[in-house]
Amino acid sequence: MYPVFLLCLSNLKKRKIQNGIIAIIIMLSTLLLSTAVVVMNNTGEVFTDVHNKVNGSHEILYFENGLYDPDRVHDWWAEQKGVTASSLFHYRSLSTFTYQGKEVSNINLYMMDSGTAPNQTKVDQLIFAQGTKTEVPSEGTTWIPTSLAYSKAISVGDEIGVKTDTGQLKLKVSALVVDIPFSQPFSITARIWLNTNDYAHSMAVNGQVDKAIMGLRFDNLNDQGVYWTRFEAAFGAPFLESLTDFQGISSFYLITGKILSFIMILLATIMIMIALYTIGFTISDAILSSYKTIGIVRSSGLSAKKVISVYVLQYFLLAFISIIPGVLLSYPFSKKIITMSLSYLKTNDYLLSINFTIYGILVGISVLTLIGFISLLFSLKSRTIQPAQAIRYGMSETQLAKSAKRLIGSRLSHKWLDRIPVTVAVAIRGLVKNRGGSFLMALITALTTAVLVTGVIFMSSISSLAPPQWGFDNADISLEILNQSELGADELKQVLSEDQRVGNISFSKGLYGVIPIDLEMKSENNTAGVYINSIGGNLDELGLTNIAGRNPQGKNEISIGTRVSKALNKGVGESIDVYVQGRKGTYTISGVYQAITNSSISARMTLEAMDKLQLDSNPGNPLVLLNLNSNVSKDQFIQDFSKKYGTAIYIASQETLIKETFSQAVAVLIMPMLTMGLFIIIVVFSITFSINRIYVKKESKTYGIYKTIGMSSNRIRVSIAFSTLILVAIGVIIGVPIGIYIFPVLLNTILSNYGIVQFPINYDFSMLFFTLFVMVIAVVWGSWIASKMIQKTSLRLLISE
Repeated sequence: MYPVFLLCLSNLKKRKIQNGIIAIIIMLSTLLLSTAVVVMNNTGEVFTDVHNKVNGSHEILYFENGLYDPDRVHDWWAEQKGVTASSLFHYRSLSTFTYQGKEVSNINLYMMDSGTAPNQTKVDQLIFAQGTKTEVPSEGTTWIPTSLAYSKAISVGDEIGVKTDTGQLKLKVSALVVDIPFSQPFSITARIWLNTNDYAHSMAVNGQVDKAIMGLRFDNLNDQGVYWTRFEAAFGAPFLESLTDFQGISSFYLITGKILSFIMILLATIMIMIALYTIGFTISDAILSSYKTIGIVRSSGLSAKKVISVYVLQYFLLAFISIIPGVLLSYPFSKKIITMSLSYLKTNDYLLSINFTIYGILVGISVLTLIGFISLLFSLKSRTIQPAQAIRYGMSETQLAKSAKRLIGSRLSHKWLDRIPVTVAVAIRGLVKNRGGSFLMALITALTTAVLVTGVIFMSSISSLAPPQWGFDNADISLEILNQSELGADELKQVLSEDQRVGNISFSKGLYGVIPIDLEMKSENNTAGVYINSIGGNLDELGLTNIAGRNPQGKNEISIGTRVSKALNKGVGESIDVYVQGRKGTYTISGVYQAITNSSISARMTLEAMDKLQLDSNPGNPLVLLNLNSNVSKDQFIQDFSKKYGTAIYIASQETLIKETFSQAVAVLIMPMLTMGLFIIIVVFSITFSINRIYVKKESKTYGIYKTIGMSSNRIRVSIAFSTLILVAIGVIIGVPIGIYIFPVLLNTILSNYGIVQFPINYDFSMLFFTLFVMVIAVVWGSWIASKMIQKTSLRLLISE
């Protein structure tokens, strides 16, 4: 065993740079894979840990339309064994507040009556992230969720204002709380906890009926459908008010971690494949270049198994040394990603802990096993070496015969090389002669291109949202009436119709409805609760799109989200029953659309279709969607209406509203994506350097001959760089289509649970070209540096080799 160990150390010392590059590739691959596995598993585990700690709800029930007695429903659920019900809280809804003198809208505020002891509720207990924990907020103060506080940079001690029926209510923020159902990333809904006296004096006035909310936690989530069947039997109908299920509560806590894990696992897998192929290529090259040496060693009595052991041990040690720092470095990297994606769950007293050790060890062992197997597989080639042939020819007789045939064939078939520039001819000859290295380089650049293109497209699609493809309307302006006593809907419509700057006007209303599901198709429940957006006017003019069919027209059509279509197993042309406020309507499905909002658990119809239900009350504040005529300034229009109507309205451009919602996603994703891009650039540079260095050493005698006939060192280096550039071009041609067409399809498998089944691609060509340019520079630079040894080596030494 001692000779094997000595030969192993000799190989490690002899190829220091090459082994160092392979070590870097293995380390980075392990770092990415370990990070991805840790993030993927811990994101769900951390959320589950916090959810269990606060006895988080599996469903949230809203009582907004007066269809039930909330106390009766609450008492019924409280009596059910196997179900824990939260306290019943009353609230009023607002859609705007002021902070630091500025109005903040595009948000749903549930102004909660905290009662006597909100912390004593059995379900959805609050965790205090900042501020002093008390039984209830004191008068003039409020508790707000971390999602609202962190996204708007609100701290304990700051003051916010809300406009109520009695005037402006100013509240001092006394605590930031983790409110599990309402602390989600990207959420525009927040529970604002008020002192009972503040609520009674400022919110519950004029005899208006409060809304109510409660949470349910099931001992066994799989029994959910059984309880709802009992509910329907007890109350004579399915639950017809608003409901949020567990997926709706948990999904946006997990989406960032899932997307990043997917991309990192994809990238890590590609990098490990590259590393394994590089190791195999290096072992094969080492066996060929050391053929005579191996023959001498074999003739001295070293068995074939021990020769194989030399290479296996060499790369096993190299991998072991590289994997340890890769796994260790993945801990802070993965913890940073988890902390960023779940920052709204973090508190001063409760740090987000991650389960790292077991996943890190499993990844390390897996990578080590793979490298050991590949090393064994490629080193088996040394078994066929015959000592006598190796010592005499430096190769087998078969290889010698093939080499002679190739030499004769090349003289006959490559005469056309005489008619092209010498630099280009040398480059092409190098590609043909170094087939294995050329294939590896083309493969690496193709995979690298595909990954980089995917990353750029993904980030540009997230940061530059195309509203219709993500389920949003494409209106220029969104205008909401906040105070109908100051400005009525009819008056506003008259004003807008007389404004020459306005192209078209559409009024929009949102309501919660229920769609029954056939019993043979039900999974957890026999109803599907959906958010229904009813819009006046032409939906096509608002830019609303469908992935199947068209927008609804008239009073008998409806378009549904992809997840509603999947739950109902229905598509275009089929009819469905919809219940809104207990009123039943039958509609024909005209289209199916995708939307990130509400995870496509939603529907669209015209105002005419909603009006036929003859509802008892109109929902919320009127919302108006406007398209302006060409050459009209959106900013000036917004400024004019804000000045004219003040706090009676909220008006903003569509870009502003979308930016408010998705800027958090971009902020969380950009750092990991940039880091992964840097990693893949480092890897492709390192492998290019390694492959070209091996080839330059192997062809040192040939380059010596080139120098004797007048080629300068720089000219030879240019030919090597040019051959690399040819391979890069091939890789880019192959990799770009893969990145554009194949990888986004894989993303759809993740995003389909969030309502997106066709990933909306947005091409930022400037960023795409810049990224590919950086990759090309890295590859060519790697080959240029590797060929520097030609310049430093003397001509006499090159010829003597």
